[in-house]
Amino acid sequence: MGWALNPSTTLDRVASYTNYGTSDVTFAAPGGDSEYPGNEIVTVAGVRQYAFAFDMVFSCTSLGRYSWSAGTSMAGPHAAGVAALIVGKNGGQMDPTQVRATMRASADDLGKPGRDPFYGYGRVNAYRAVTQPAN
Repeated sequence: MGWALNPSTTLDRVASYTNYGTSDVTFAAPGGDSEYPGNEIVTVAGVRQYAFAFDMVFSCTSLGRYSWSAGTSMAGPHAAGVAALIVGKNGGQMDPTQVRATMRASADDLGKPGRDPFYGYGRVNAYRAVTQPAN
């Protein structure tokens, strides 16, 4: 929260709108958050915008435009994209349990060690998912 004003702030903070619970969360993915209480305008990498916008995800809309968004509608495609990269790396045919195992082995374990109610097995890591040796 407030990353644009303090870039050393962690981006792995649990979102204000999170729905959590060990049985519900398998993996975490970037979803953004818009709860920053201020209305400061800042410039980051040449983009001038309200500070809270930089805590969200910059994404393409269904109209082909770009917008700042937050929520599972941002996190879900991120996690699905990592799964698709794993399947693609392995030739296009893969059992779902193998995909899940690869995602688990490559995820960044956040929160309590192992599976926890906020991050599940961790935040998906696309780079590690496609560069680590197969299980």
